[in-house]
Amino acid sequence: MYQKQFITERLIIREYHKRDLDDFLSVIRQPQVYATTYGIPLSYSKARGKWWFKVIRYNRHHHMAYEYAVFLRDSGRYIGNVGLINMDHAHHHADISYYMDHAVTGRGYATEAAAAMLQYGFLTLGFHKINGVCMHKNGASRRVMEKIGMRYEGTLREDLYKDGVYYDLDRLSILDEEYYTLCKAEKTSFQHLNVESV
Repeated sequence: MYQKQFITERLIIREYHKRDLDDFLSVIRQPQVYATTYGIPLSYSKARGKWWFKVIRYNRHHHMAYEYAVFLRDSGRYIGNVGLINMDHAHHHADISYYMDHAVTGRGYATEAAAAMLQYGFLTLGFHKINGVCMHKNGASRRVMEKIGMRYEGTLREDLYKDGVYYDLDRLSILDEEYYTLCKAEKTSFQHLNVESV
């Protein structure tokens, strides 16, 4: 079941609207976002942003990916993106994705947003497995996945070609039974989120 909005301790996570375009562009154009992600192009025009919003709606309509805008609850500031993408309903798995405004990194927002997606993916959408991939050099992204209980599966050697360089990608994952065990044991940093659907 598609959910339009989530509220966590510090965040509002909701579907994108046309009025979010300028805020979206201000974050996705950051050099730090480009440097640490494997699917975002260097040049991001306003026309491309409008096209991407259409892609998000198309993917949502066809249950291929659910991507959300992330805002701070206290200020309403847009700080990034989180979602479940590459959803494979036949095999009951999906990939988690996220990026954050460089100005707010290191404060746990990516972890909080990603944890909300795990809860949604397992408890509402009924996935058996959720995967995550990050550039090997992006240790911060890997730590986010590890904090929410994902386990390292392996490194895809020189799997990404970007700016004339081959990069390794790290792959992590979590199974539904592992997620439930972690929640019961309260050993993770996200058991306090109390995600509300709106």
